[in-house]
Amino acid sequence: MQASVIIPLGCGSLRLQAPRRCHKRQVAAIPVCSAVPSDHLQQELCTRRRLLLSSALVGFPFLAASRTKAAANNEVGNYLPAYGTDGYVLFVPSASKTPALRAGTVDNTSPYRFALPPNFVEQKVANIQSGNYCQPRCDEPWTEVIFEGTQGGRVELIVSPLQKLTSKKNVKVEDLGTPDQLLERVGNYITGTYLDEDALVASNSRSQDGLTYYLYELNAPYAKAGARSYTACTVKGDLAFLFVASATEKQWGKLESSLRRVVESFRA
Repeated sequence: MQASVIIPLGCGSLRLQAPRRCHKRQVAAIPVCSAVPSDHLQQELCTRRRLLLSSALVGFPFLAASRTKAAANNEVGNYLPAYGTDGYVLFVPSASKTPALRAGTVDNTSPYRFALPPNFVEQKVANIQSGNYCQPRCDEPWTEVIFEGTQGGRVELIVSPLQKLTSKKNVKVEDLGTPDQLLERVGNYITGTYLDEDALVASNSRSQDGLTYYLYELNAPYAKAGARSYTACTVKGDLAFLFVASATEKQWGKLESSLRRVVESFRA
């Protein structure tokens, strides 16, 4: 048998065979730096590695800066009209903005609207959440739009067919019970999971433009979007609208007043 030495060389290898001395085959894998005595080759390989590493390190800050710049360019303050005098902007969807608006399920001649802080960015709604597969008539609630703040906070508009809440026709939100009674039926839509009876911090109601809005403040650590939330709920036509603003416990102290203003600006 011939003894042989395998030398790895990048994408291939070099096999050196020695004269037969015994019947046993011996194979040894030798690292390229040891097998190739050329100082010049070793220096070239090391130089290439340094160049590749330097390029990678330079690229990471560039990519991060690009993402930050892209997020800044997408902030609603750059393209939505002003709302008031303190930097807030007004969001009003176009008639073709969402599957429900395109189908006419949500009134596209007088759609919902709300104010937003200028540093919020619109997020993509997953197809399964948007109700695209079931319009013009969906049996389950769907999400119309989602916005998130670059410094934290999130707002989401959830729409539910009224048949999920009552068998009656042509009803107002008051016909569905008191704020606390209705919360028992819509609380899981707000949290995205379930509603614990101790999660309610406060509830209230107000009237605006002929509609009554129930307002809820929740503290639900198990909620999907954020433990703290403030929600406006109303009924228009045969739909129930839930406009939810949420934040983590850590963010709530800083964002509470801003998110409350966003929710109280909501008009179905």
